Amino acid sequence: MDKISSSFFIPRNEQGYESIYKRIRLMPLYSFPHYKELKPHLKNLVPKVFLHIDFDAFYAQVEQRDNPNLRGKPVSVGSTTGNKGIVMTASYEARAFGIETGMSQWEARQICPQLISLPCYGPKYEVIMINLMKGLREFVPDEFIEQYSVDEYFLDITYFVRNFKQAEQLGYKVKERIIEMENLTCSVGVSYNKSYAKMATKFMKPNGLSLVTPEDRETKIYPLPVKKIWGVGTRINRRLSIMNIFTIGDLANASEYVLKKEFGINGIVFRKLARGEDTSGIFNRVVHEKSLNHGHTLTNTIYDLSEVKNEIRKIAEYLCRKLRDKKLVAGYLYFVLRYDNLRYASGDIHLDHHSNDDRILYEAAVDVFKSFPQPNECLQVRMFGMGVFSLHQDTKDCNLELFKNRVKVPFYALDKLKQKYGEGIIRIGLGGG
Repeated sequence: MDKISSSFFIPRNEQGYESIYKRIRLMPLYSFPHYKELKPHLKNLVPKVFLHIDFDAFYAQVEQRDNPNLRGKPVSVGSTTGNKGIVMTASYEARAFGIETGMSQWEARQICPQLISLPCYGPKYEVIMINLMKGLREFVPDEFIEQYSVDEYFLDITYFVRNFKQAEQLGYKVKERIIEMENLTCSVGVSYNKSYAKMATKFMKPNGLSLVTPEDRETKIYPLPVKKIWGVGTRINRRLSIMNIFTIGDLANASEYVLKKEFGINGIVFRKLARGEDTSGIFNRVVHEKSLNHGHTLTNTIYDLSEVKNEIRKIAEYLCRKLRDKKLVAGYLYFVLRYDNLRYASGDIHLDHHSNDDRILYEAAVDVFKSFPQPNECLQVRMFGMGVFSLHQDTKDCNLELFKNRVKVPFYALDKLKQKYGEGIIRIGLGGG
């Protein structure tokens, strides 16, 4: 696709790849189902059908989509230039060399010297996820969708299909819709419980769809290594191997008493997951936003006042667009700088009224900045950070400002234009501060 699908992404062309966001802070909601979620005392279980959606090398795939020059080449995301940092994800071309998620950048370059390393564009990925959630709601209501991690989703489609054949068809429709919306591929697993659906996703990657029915348990699931079980990491796998448990079938047929003695309640959970007795449902966490924060560290320090204010403008614009996307307004702002001598300067300010207006937050941040030691050649700025608090629902009312003749700007309409045509299509002037 020609456009970068991002409502919030702010291009920093003057500094290339190096001055943008280092990582995205959205972690899995939980590692594997808790014992209570398995409903151990429930006698009559309702048969269910789940889709598990896992995007193929998500970050790397997005970068290859947006930059045709990266397609077909080994690409990793998660580190800037140099040998620092780790690999958050790697394209399938890079994986062919043996590069894996979590590997150090230095080790990855030893394996594949021609590896193209890119940093993480957090806001861009975030908007893609928001857009994908809207697409998934076309198939099932919100309460039947669980975002497990940055690039993984569970869909409970029990009440929307009659059999596994229809479930497969729905899975293909979801894949087609994702390609239409974001030009991204994903792998889909279909099964009668969440843990089997998650394992099925790995059977045909990339861009595949796999089905596991109750009749497939002993042929498709039991022969798999036990480390494929949801929540079984390296250390637990090592302990299980000492107990002569090497496959999921071994775990399914192991003594519940022995497993509980070794692993506590988690031993029972592992055994139930192996046996296909995962009765956990969609996990929805109700989130009430209390604050929004954003910061970025520059590769090259700056001290020129116009450059500093330009960075303040960008971060204020980003936060306001997040506020508007969440239909929120803020009444309190916090601003922080870190200088190249590693010292910090910070301050906060109460806004005259709750707002998500780019201009108001920018002016408030500049007012705070004026109380800081001013940057110069000997005291340059390395990092910017901003946070907003005292959040309320946006009623779209506005207070009149007695001493400023400010033009009312249709920000929500501008946000839609930017999302459709890109960041550079239109921009308002925030003033010189």
